[in-house]
Amino acid sequence: MKNPIEYIIVAVPFHADAATHDELARKVNEKINGGYELCGSPFFNEEMMYQAMTKPVHPASHQPAP
Repeated sequence: MKNPIEYIIVAVPFHADAATHDELARKVNEKINGGYELCGSPFFNEEMMYQAMTKPVHPASHQPAP
């Protein structure tokens, strides 16, 4: 069985200026610090800019008592 992963997409409103890229980078770096990894390149449409990210899901380190 493959290990499960958590998949998220970080999104910010798209504007044709550097602030959009800085805001996306800030949010992505926060997620990286939380254990997420980049999944592909950033992508965008007319309204939003996105970055897909994944994180391994680790089973609980302890089992509940019976």
